[in-house]
Amino acid sequence: MTCTDRSGITSNMTFYTPPLKTNSEKKPRRVGFELEFTDADIKTCSELIADLFGGKVRYENALEAEVIETPMGKFKVELDAQILKKLAARLEQEKLAQDVGIVDMERLQTEVSSWIGQAAGQVVPYEIVTPPLTFDQLPKLETLRQKLQERNAKGSKAGFFNAFGMHINPEAASEEVDYIRDILCAFLVLYPWLKKVMKIDLSRRMLTYIDPFPEAYVRLLLAENYSPSLEDFILDYLKHSPTRNRALDLLPLFDHLKPDLLDGLEEGQRKLVKGRPAFHYRLPNCEIDDPDWRISRDWNYWVEVEKLAYNSEKLRSMCVEYLEFQNDELRIFETDWALRVAELMDFEP
Repeated sequence: MTCTDRSGITSNMTFYTPPLKTNSEKKPRRVGFELEFTDADIKTCSELIADLFGGKVRYENALEAEVIETPMGKFKVELDAQILKKLAARLEQEKLAQDVGIVDMERLQTEVSSWIGQAAGQVVPYEIVTPPLTFDQLPKLETLRQKLQERNAKGSKAGFFNAFGMHINPEAASEEVDYIRDILCAFLVLYPWLKKVMKIDLSRRMLTYIDPFPEAYVRLLLAENYSPSLEDFILDYLKHSPTRNRALDLLPLFDHLKPDLLDGLEEGQRKLVKGRPAFHYRLPNCEIDDPDWRISRDWNYWVEVEKLAYNSEKLRSMCVEYLEFQNDELRIFETDWALRVAELMDFEP
């Protein structure tokens, strides 16, 4: 079945392809996904992935597992809480000492569960991290989505405090500053429209995970004469946005390109940034329990960002109009600009 939502994006299982299909080395681009949810535990998810894609389950500790030797690469499954991971690692060390290197993972998981209680899984999400996938492998994710739903995984709409997201990590097509700048410009121009059509969950907006960029930085970035070097571009970003909590987080890409420039970040932030040649797109909800939700739909919204960035003439025009809208006190900016984007992108309002 194929249908079209109000944005004009089809919500079947078709994954659109961005305009630029190769990376800076002219190899096929890849993209990784991170899915956050509750109610389907690590053992269940790990065995499900191994059944679907082949490979073997390897437990790092009671709260982290890997599915290795699949044709797609290595999957990670974990309970996404640093303090609980430390607890699990400590408990595993004790068991290793006691059992002379032999760990009964089922017994270990039971003991850890008694520590964290049933309530922890309702607040702290489980997370599946996929390997980087080629564009032709993406339809396999819908099979994973379906199977998780069958095992009663719960997403961001299942509870008020379920501030769960689906993070998308598209490999950059280029390491040139103009390309990276245009991707960020395109995202900022489309951001009010994306929030509207994607119906971003209130809890995720309240808890700062996807805070908007400061207005001063948006004005700097969208200005027609803004043409920095890569180093200046990174330094401007860090000056205005020294945090991972953005709907489009560029810190992993910057750490890959110019790691020394990130040394001025607060220690807590710096430790959490892991360099990779990819954008960290954090906006989408993870609505894994909604039978109408599709991973492809939210991926296709990202492709609209790349399409706009690729069309430099249209992007420049929309940047100018965006700034004019901001200066018009007679408009309700977020609402009116979202409607205008729909017109300019040839989507239904």
